[in-house]
Amino acid sequence: MVRLPRRRAFEMLPWLPTVAGVVILVGLLVFALVSLRPDREERALPPAPAATPPFLAGPSVPDASPSPTIGATNASPTIEATLASPRRPTPSPSRSRAAESPARRPPAPELTGRYRTLQTFDGGFIGEVLVTNSTTTARTWTVRLRFPSTIGPMRTFWVESAPQATLKQEGEVFAFTGSAPVGGRSSVALRFQFDRSSAVTTPLSCEVNGTACA
Repeated sequence: MVRLPRRRAFEMLPWLPTVAGVVILVGLLVFALVSLRPDREERALPPAPAATPPFLAGPSVPDASPSPTIGATNASPTIEATLASPRRPTPSPSRSRAAESPARRPPAPELTGRYRTLQTFDGGFIGEVLVTNSTTTARTWTVRLRFPSTIGPMRTFWVESAPQATLKQEGEVFAFTGSAPVGGRSSVALRFQFDRSSAVTTPLSCEVNGTACA
């Protein structure tokens, strides 16, 4: 009776590898099923980011690498110079004031003179300087005449219808000073007679109180 169990044990020995293989295969299958099961929580795709409106989008970052340009160098200053608005010159204050304010004219002289030849004859002539006072106040006067060398000597002089003048010769200049002033808004005529050796009867210079005669 004691030997029977030993026989059964020896009989089961050939089946042990088969059973072990089956157990291993079942374990591998279970492991494979567990490892290959999709994990919804881990493999869930993250939500797609919301589209950013165009007006909220940040500034685009230009490519740092410069693009090669054939035949053009430093194009930025050229574009800026083209797009820059032209500057209008600002008028200077001195020019604007000169344009606005009229040019100042020198004041008119108080006494003026006008020379003319009254009469000519052989070897002489009679001339006149008309002294005019443009103011309302009486003014004293002095007439200075300088003649070329073909005129002279002087024969006589007089003031028409007025007190006579005095004569003082200063080299080639004849200075006539009135004995009485010229009334306001009036005139006096200084006349003289000279010899001449040519047809010239006009003086080289004529002044009334420093103002040239007409």
